Amino acid sequence: MGEDIIRWLQLPSLWLALGLGFAPALIARFKRLPTIRWYFYGFACALVAWPLAALPTLHALVTVGRPHHRLSEQDRQRQRRADALALLAESSVMSYPSRIAELRRKSPAGIDRRHYAYEHIGPGEPLELVREPTNGKNDRAVAYYHHGVHLGYVPKRQRWIADALDDGLHLVVVAEKIRMGWIFRHRATSVGTRIVVLPNGR
Repeated sequence: MGEDIIRWLQLPSLWLALGLGFAPALIARFKRLPTIRWYFYGFACALVAWPLAALPTLHALVTVGRPHHRLSEQDRQRQRRADALALLAESSVMSYPSRIAELRRKSPAGIDRRHYAYEHIGPGEPLELVREPTNGKNDRAVAYYHHGVHLGYVPKRQRWIADALDDGLHLVVVAEKIRMGWIFRHRATSVGTRIVVLPNGR
């Protein structure tokens, strides 16, 4: 039996089938399709009759694969910001203007908030509101965060935001307008925001 296997492996048709199976596999790889499956498809056709190898090759050519070019992180960020601004522009969406107070001070972790805002915050960028009920200076303090970075606070006059969060309402906030400094151009001087109260957001 071992000799039969050796003779079978020495058949020219077997090696031709193995080689022809690569044609649809290479096309599949370029088109981001499952390569192994297309290789065996081509190998099986070529093993039966080598002209049949043209069938999986043509099949691979006309099969639509996944998009070869994917959006970069910057493109996804721009799309996310554009979607947020488009949402605010909807007449049915009620939003309220606000801003980040204490932006000029460094964060508790020592981060220059103005430089961070210049580097990472743009119009449409989503932010996070975090209630600080144990804040010693303001029992209705609400902090702005971005990816874990403390950016500052909601102005004290907007006490309703703390009350809304305490009542369990779901607030969505995005940066709306960022002003840059004239002298120190790599720092933001102010960050205006828009706060949306989601309906039935408890």
